[in-house]
Amino acid sequence: MNIPIYQLVRAIVPVLLFLAPVQVWPDLPKPHSFPGGISLIPIGIHEHKPQVFFGIDPVLVIQENEEWFAVVGVHMNMIPGKYMLRVEHPEDTTPQRSTLPFTIYPLHSKYKQRSFTLPEKFTPDQFLGLGNQQLRSMFGTQVPESGPTTPDFNFQHVIKKGSFLPFGKIFSQGDNQDVILEDHPKISYLVSGGTIAYAPGNGIVENIVGRGSPDQKIVIRHSDHFRSILSFVNNSPLEVGDQVEAGEPVGTASLIPSIGTGRIDWYLMLNSAEVDPLLMIGPASE
Repeated sequence: MNIPIYQLVRAIVPVLLFLAPVQVWPDLPKPHSFPGGISLIPIGIHEHKPQVFFGIDPVLVIQENEEWFAVVGVHMNMIPGKYMLRVEHPEDTTPQRSTLPFTIYPLHSKYKQRSFTLPEKFTPDQFLGLGNQQLRSMFGTQVPESGPTTPDFNFQHVIKKGSFLPFGKIFSQGDNQDVILEDHPKISYLVSGGTIAYAPGNGIVENIVGRGSPDQKIVIRHSDHFRSILSFVNNSPLEVGDQVEAGEPVGTASLIPSIGTGRIDWYLMLNSAEVDPLLMIGPASE
């Protein structure tokens, strides 16, 4: 039986497309240009990688389909409005500088669930976060140059099972105060003391702060611009300079007598800005 040529072509082409190698580009994060989120700003097509700054802080720059993008972490306390990036092209014969505007929007109604009421048995001071200056001061330790440099925008939960207080704003009320709204720039996992904690992504241990104390902090550098800070980690076998993989045990949750349970906090830093870890957790997470 003779098969028409056009039918043969229609049958063969899908097979060839399936067998052909597929160019895999980096998975860009989904933009969420509001406080605590991520702005993804196109810079354009350039022969060399531009350098980008938001204020004095260098910004993560990645390439997809020949176009460069700036990945900007937006601080929780950033006031919505127009902002500028500074873009430099140091590899050009004549170095050029330019500015690039972008907009930070108010928190969308879709994400209002990030404002939540603190459970009655907890008090606000039990969940006060570290200030930005304290977080940044953790990054001074020198570590081996080896380690991850290509950002991966898929993370996983630090605690596999248990409840948590999400990143966002906390409505709380004390004995001598009206309801107030406080920043909660992290995820706080509430579990049994001794529950195993896991690395949220591949990285290198950059610093260990307060070793042996109940609120011991482990700083993991995932890439040149991404870091996780895990606080209240107990029984950690890690040392500065160790390589860790996503899902690798990093210690256990410390038992906190004041709340009668175990706890671990997870801060996710992008360009020194605290961003919502829940925006970065991939679909494969448990």
